[in-house]
Amino acid sequence: MRGWIIVGLTVSLLSLESANAADWPQCKSAKREAVRLQQALRDGRKLKGYKSGAAMKRARKSRELWLRKNCRYHSRRLREVERSMM
Repeated sequence: MRGWIIVGLTVSLLSLESANAADWPQCKSAKREAVRLQQALRDGRKLKGYKSGAAMKRARKSRELWLRKNCRYHSRRLREVERSMM
């Protein structure tokens, strides 16, 4: 009985983990947007669609947080995307 409970908990945790995972195209586009925001903030430019630099900072931080939570599996490929954009 105890073994079945452990197996059930393990399966449920694995399903939660996979539910948060995002596909590669989603991760790639989010990373490209985060890098684009980072470059604009560094250069002092305001991108179209954002009211201010503070709004751009918030958007970049939220994208980076989303990437950390949902794209761990693709982290190596995302670093390559960032390197190619810099």
